[in-house]
Amino acid sequence: MTKFIGDRISMEDHERSSTVVILPKRVRWKDILLISWVVGFTFAGLYIVYLLFFGGINELKVGVNYDEEIRKQQVIYLAIFTGFWVYFEYLTLKTVLWYLFGKELIQIDTEALTFKRSTLSYGKANRYFFENIKKIEYIKPDDTSLNQFLTNAYWSLGADAIKIYTKGKEKTFGRRLSEKEAKRLLKFINERSKKWRKK
Repeated sequence: MTKFIGDRISMEDHERSSTVVILPKRVRWKDILLISWVVGFTFAGLYIVYLLFFGGINELKVGVNYDEEIRKQQVIYLAIFTGFWVYFEYLTLKTVLWYLFGKELIQIDTEALTFKRSTLSYGKANRYFFENIKKIEYIKPDDTSLNQFLTNAYWSLGADAIKIYTKGKEKTFGRRLSEKEAKRLLKFINERSKKWRKK
């Protein structure tokens, strides 16, 4: 039987395992604004790439006041802009794909906890054996941190709420979970971990 925490976390017990699916936190009007912004930003960036790499800037050599030095400065500016554009285009496209097609998957069986962050079914599954897990805890956010504010801006992927400590490694998951959601999920994980380890 499937249980739910809010409207985006589902949990289900199976014969010898339990699974959790965490969907992205979506707000429809913000989705529309973000997608519209990405479309406009993509068009602007592609036009700059055309000007810089496909001869488009040569078409601007018109008029009696044409100056080669100004053209060189424009090329430098466009090159710098293109570098920033590629970076932010990657981040925002990744975010849009995550909101539309992403999910976090957790499986707890008799041996380990397996975590996978998936977008369009792509993603790497990480398996953590119980004997190697030291602690799983809620990450209390620092609401006064500028980095925390930027990380949780809607155009970014968002901060994780749960951290798992293993031998030599730390892994976080649970993007944009509230404190209440994260603690209820932690309770479920701890209960099922104890249950399946006894099998």
